[in-house]
Amino acid sequence: MKKTLFFLLALIAGTTAHAIDMQAHMGLKAAQESYTNYVSKQNAYYTGDYQYDSLCIKSGDALFGVLNALMGATSRINQSGFSYNSLRGAYVNVDKDLNISGNIIGYYDGSSMNGTWDGGKTYNREHTWPQSKGADKSIAMGHDMQSVRPASVAVNSDRGNTAYGESSGYYDPNDVSINNSYYNPANMGSYRGDCARVILYDYVVYGSAGGHQNTLYNGNAQLLAKLGANGVFESIPVLLKWHMNDPVSLTEMVRNDGAQNYQGNRNPFIDFPELAIQMLKDVNGVQTYSVSTTGTNLWPNYTLTLSDGFVGYVGTPNDRPEEVTVTGATASYDSISGRLIVTNVTGAVSIVAPSPTALELTRDGQQAIKVIQNGQIVIYKNGKAFSMFGQPLPDRH
Repeated sequence: MKKTLFFLLALIAGTTAHAIDMQAHMGLKAAQESYTNYVSKQNAYYTGDYQYDSLCIKSGDALFGVLNALMGATSRINQSGFSYNSLRGAYVNVDKDLNISGNIIGYYDGSSMNGTWDGGKTYNREHTWPQSKGADKSIAMGHDMQSVRPASVAVNSDRGNTAYGESSGYYDPNDVSINNSYYNPANMGSYRGDCARVILYDYVVYGSAGGHQNTLYNGNAQLLAKLGANGVFESIPVLLKWHMNDPVSLTEMVRNDGAQNYQGNRNPFIDFPELAIQMLKDVNGVQTYSVSTTGTNLWPNYTLTLSDGFVGYVGTPNDRPEEVTVTGATASYDSISGRLIVTNVTGAVSIVAPSPTALELTRDGQQAIKVIQNGQIVIYKNGKAFSMFGQPLPDRH
């Protein structure tokens, strides 16, 4: 099972990471505990036919179908006890501010608000997929915890039912000022990605594609029929751009766990962002580029990518390249998790990792010597790394 270790590593190192939003600035111990819980729940949810190894090799309607089936099988949203009103008392356990006990994080502006419902004076419920466009509060899609978010009254009123997008006449959460003292705009993303992932969730849970639909089907949740100013999103290329350029934050992970506790299902595009690319990369209007790999084992095995990039994993847990060279795009790579983030594609993409990546010798079942690509020799003693001259090496983060 692939794990999104990239996020935790930044927290352990005590440094900020791209697009980890305000929750990353909480106490280190709380951050680690929240991430550990997230990984545990993620692993327990995607089992059997829904394991990552099976999901990542599917694309298009086939991938939609398997995710749609999983959502239908695990959601409890149609059972008694779930309603628009029941959301009010549940947000404090789902959108919890891990910096301030009893507070919740507001949608769009990241504001920290008292989580006790006060009749709608402080916050109300924002339908990411508007009620007037298919998510009426009387039906499951209209009171789904994964998509109906708490927002300050002023911010909620500002959006109305306007479709998301970047062009004139669309609603762009980047235009909303972040109202949170823990937020640093220099290294934290925005709510663009959050909005894109909720719209993707609504489509894959309540929509239909390739003849696939579950018992929660809502004919108004057809994303491809809801594009443009009168719909819910400007276009698929803009949606995927937002999804890629604003990666998943710890805030989203925390609420994904809370929403699952509440109603049973998760948002798969928070857990595995690359699945959105796999599902929609062949939609009309999505520009694609070829991808070649040398000396790498890239999951998913992309042959086409988008101008705004993709997320992939290089190698296996026991064989991660120390470094990866990418041409034709901007890329960042974490050698411990194997997570490769490719953005800003300018042409054909080439991904190269030296092979073999390392020569290792073991003693008594433990790694003793490792020769990495640049010829450096690292000697291990009692789990501590030393250079060939006996000097201790810094811990890897």
